[in-house]
Amino acid sequence: MLRSGLTAPPAPFNNERAVINWGGQMAGRPRTVSEERIMAAVASAVGRVGPVRLTLAEVARDAEVSTGVLVQRYGSKRGLLLAFIGSGLAQRAFHVPMRAAFAEAPDDPVEGVIRAVAATVGPDRSPDEFANHLAFLHLELADEEFRTLLGDYARAVQAELARLLRTAVAAGAISEDIDVDALAAALDSVRNGTQITWAMTRTGRLADAVRRDLTMLLDPYRRRAEETKQ
Repeated sequence: MLRSGLTAPPAPFNNERAVINWGGQMAGRPRTVSEERIMAAVASAVGRVGPVRLTLAEVARDAEVSTGVLVQRYGSKRGLLLAFIGSGLAQRAFHVPMRAAFAEAPDDPVEGVIRAVAATVGPDRSPDEFANHLAFLHLELADEEFRTLLGDYARAVQAELARLLRTAVAAGAISEDIDVDALAAALDSVRNGTQITWAMTRTGRLADAVRRDLTMLLDPYRRRAEETKQ
């Protein structure tokens, strides 16, 4: 889900220090609550109240755990949010659903690529919820540590898109003379940009808007059936 903003982060984020290792959890702590459950609670709470008003107590209520559990595992609100962004880099967060969506169209790899990108977008959101996620992107862009993780995520998504595009090229569905990496970056730009435009106009369903724009981008590179027979 895309979020946006360009100015400096609010003071609470600058003042908190995280006591975490990679992935956000404190070393040696028992893990009686799944990471997935907590990260889902973070996403829900951020959408509801935004990153500024977000508290550990808010997330704890959604995850049905005590605030102490979150403090033990992540150390602070900042630590929890860093873990939330880092969780997006886990293979299960986007590789698995993208590849599963791609596999749904075995006879049309271009359609598979479109489905794979659409799988990363998520459901339609209310204006308030979308605005709260945009405020979170504000934090990610303005804070160097957050921005580093966000950049890692963007590069990983584009690398997966390039892998799927190469599969489509090998299957004869896309022209062989394209710059696959550049096209993957363009697909990711459309994925992000269409979400912003949809949030402003709220015309139709988000998934339909993403499919429309991806189709417009990819259609010129399709190899038609008659071409592949030559």
